[in-house]
Amino acid sequence: MPMFLKGDMTAAQLDEEPRLRVRSPRLPLRLDVVDDVPSDPDWDDAIAANELTPAIRPLVATPLLAAAPPAQMAMLAVADSSDAQTQFQVMPEPGEGLLLMVRNGDVVQWYLPQNAATPAMGKHFKAVANAIAAPVPLTFHVPQSLLTTRPGVSHAGVGAAHESFAKAALSFAPVLRFFRFPLIGDLLDGLVEKAVAFIAKEIEQKAKTEAFRRFDPENNFPRMSDDDLAALKDQRVLLLTHGIFSSTTGAFRAFGAAGDDLLTDLRAIYGTNNIIGWDHFTISKTPLENAHDLLTRLPEGLEADILCHSRGALITRAMLEHPDLKPLTQSKIANVGKLIFVAGANQGSQLAKFENLNRLLNIYSAVASTPLLGGAGVVLRVIVGLLRVLAHGAVQLPSIIALQPDEATNPFLAQLNDGALATPVDRCVVVHANYDPRKGVLKELLDFNVDIIFNTANDMVVPFAGAELFDKLQAVTEAHNLRFGSVSETQGDVMHTNYFSQQSVRDIIRQTL
Repeated sequence: MPMFLKGDMTAAQLDEEPRLRVRSPRLPLRLDVVDDVPSDPDWDDAIAANELTPAIRPLVATPLLAAAPPAQMAMLAVADSSDAQTQFQVMPEPGEGLLLMVRNGDVVQWYLPQNAATPAMGKHFKAVANAIAAPVPLTFHVPQSLLTTRPGVSHAGVGAAHESFAKAALSFAPVLRFFRFPLIGDLLDGLVEKAVAFIAKEIEQKAKTEAFRRFDPENNFPRMSDDDLAALKDQRVLLLTHGIFSSTTGAFRAFGAAGDDLLTDLRAIYGTNNIIGWDHFTISKTPLENAHDLLTRLPEGLEADILCHSRGALITRAMLEHPDLKPLTQSKIANVGKLIFVAGANQGSQLAKFENLNRLLNIYSAVASTPLLGGAGVVLRVIVGLLRVLAHGAVQLPSIIALQPDEATNPFLAQLNDGALATPVDRCVVVHANYDPRKGVLKELLDFNVDIIFNTANDMVVPFAGAELFDKLQAVTEAHNLRFGSVSETQGDVMHTNYFSQQSVRDIIRQTL
């Protein structure tokens, strides 16, 4: 049965679903219960892997205004945004939590309850038993721009070229799906160690295996054995380090197809066996731990060139700069010749602040579901799993703290910035962008409104200036600094997840290596 909301600030109930209440200021909505929703194998797999099950039947949202506001497409509303929000309130079953998934076209966004049972930071949560036995209604805030029908990318348009994008765009009504999951006492009590252990065992280990992979698409990027790695001793290698929620094959997929011209050129330099990547956990481990694990597995005496993306830059910095790793680095890496930072999170990201975590996850959720955004190999099982953990109130994760841009709260970054580069590098190249989604082909689809969060130039994930700032004594020359836009000028083509598709980026990789 449909539900109608009228007036500026009206509350109503679905006759068929008494647990759901909705408040929608300035945007009257019609919500229709539907039995079937389009299948999406990737998201369905991530949902099932994290033991999410439907809490109520899916709902289709239809604005009742002839010209539904707001005009801007600010999907990730923030406190200072003009984007109004609709409030959904649902009563969970005893011992359960809830998450909300909203799909508009092919763009997927997730929302955490505003009032989840959140423990005091670092202290035992005494009300765990009460939270499980006597639930309270959970409240979700969804930007109204996400609930207005607008163009979305159809499944038929997956992989469409920019010039044919408009032909593939169709109109879809937003679909809301509430999911339930069992609350876990070890997560509710707020102990960081238990949360990290749960993420490692129940989320990341089920999604991937930590291992070196040979960047060899003809053989399905095989894992490298200890013997394979030992054979690289004293040889020249190209080391790839990927970013958050990603993998070696995902982050560098733009040149990871058999016969790709850039891969062919790289193989002419390194051979087929000496282009390698470290697949690692990005949520249950810190960049420093990733760097230690990487170095421990490597043989001695490598002549290394390094190509890193996003969070992989902090792993690279840890390898080359962190004092705790200096002896290990010196024993494993004889020399670093060329170092290329692409969209490097060298100074962290404002999206890693606790209040912005939901937005960080939603950017990657949209990236994963919108082909034109590049994909970046986002592992959806990890996205959904982390949302489930955050819904317990577990936010003090060391891996997230290590990504924060404030040295006062991030001792790892303070240590990196305190000294000079511990391992000499022959040549360093930086690639970064100032991106505005209101320009270019995506202007009708997405405006993540992240400029309010960053308050500085950014590529939607990493700040523009921070991407070129790392070692105090090694400046990046103009010839080795590839900028898309500037601190004051934006552009609409290059964003955080599509760098390796740009011809100029591929060219500078060739020229550098």
